[in-house]
Amino acid sequence: MIIKAVDMTKAVMEDLEAKNFIIRLAPDSHREPVEEGDSKGQTIYSSDIAYGGHKLISVIINRDEFSAFGIHKDNEEFLLIGSNEDKTLHLLISYLGETELREKIEDGSVSSDDFICLNCRFNDPEVSFFTMLKGVPHGEKSVRGKGTPSKFYVTEPTDLASVPIDISGLNITVI
Repeated sequence: MIIKAVDMTKAVMEDLEAKNFIIRLAPDSHREPVEEGDSKGQTIYSSDIAYGGHKLISVIINRDEFSAFGIHKDNEEFLLIGSNEDKTLHLLISYLGETELREKIEDGSVSSDDFICLNCRFNDPEVSFFTMLKGVPHGEKSVRGKGTPSKFYVTEPTDLASVPIDISGLNITVI
C-alpha cells in the first residue's frame, strides 16, 4: 500500500476537524463573544476520569483589571495560541508565594518589585507555551477599549479551582 503525504494546510486541518477527527487550536477557534469588562472560560473537552481528570479550556479576557487574581492548587498549561492583533493580554505574576503576598498586602508593604507583568506574545514557540506551577499567584487582564478580546488556551485538571487573592486595593496600573 502506498500512501501519499499531503501538506498540513489550514484547509486539510479544517477538513479533519469537520470530520470530528481533531480539534484545531487556532487563533480564531473557540472565540465566544465577551462583553467589555468581563472574561469567559469555555471547556473544549474534559478527559474521562478513568484515565485521569484533564480538560482543555478556551479563555477570553475582555477586562482591564486583575479581578481574578489568585493561585491554583495544581499546575496548568498556558497555550498562547491566538492573534497578536487582538487586545494586548497582560499576565501578572507575583514573585511571592501566596502566604507572603497576603501578609504584605495586609501590612501594606507590597510593592511593584513583588510582581512581573508580561505583555503576552502569541504563537511564539520560545515563549507562548508554558506551565504555570501550582501556588504561583497570577492573573490576566486585557487593555481597555475597542478591539478583539485576547483568547488563549489552558489545560488543567478537571476540578481545578482558583483560590482568589484580593489585590484590588493595590491600584495597579500597567504601563
